[in-house]
Amino acid sequence: MDRRTPQLALCAALSCAAISGCGGPSATTQVRDLVNSYITDFAAHKGDAACGRLTQVAQKKIQAGAGILRGKDCGATLTMVSNLPTGEQARQVAKLHAGKVVIDGNEAGVIIEPAGPGAKPTRVVKIDGKWLIDGSVGTSR
Repeated sequence: MDRRTPQLALCAALSCAAISGCGGPSATTQVRDLVNSYITDFAAHKGDAACGRLTQVAQKKIQAGAGILRGKDCGATLTMVSNLPTGEQARQVAKLHAGKVVIDGNEAGVIIEPAGPGAKPTRVVKIDGKWLIDGSVGTSR
């Protein structure tokens, strides 16, 4: 065995870790994909799938704020709410997508595009290795 083998292995491991976990998507890509998947699920009236992309806290906030539209759980509520936009509004919802992503450790902010004036980033957090949406998804239009 070559004396340099442990050093080469360590160097390879560090290089691999430096480029997004050895071929895995970067945190920015993971967050962008999460938000885009949430929007796609919402536009397709897939409330259960959309809620699966939210933290428990965000799910509870949706339930608490739904008023008369509140369903038996977050998924049912989001399915009902997702059916409210019709026609042109529904087409606009389907065109939303994740824009600028800023990562800060286990937190991220995402601007939903097209963004209106004063748009605030959607908060995303990493819990147990998984990115989840922890704030409202919107464009402030």
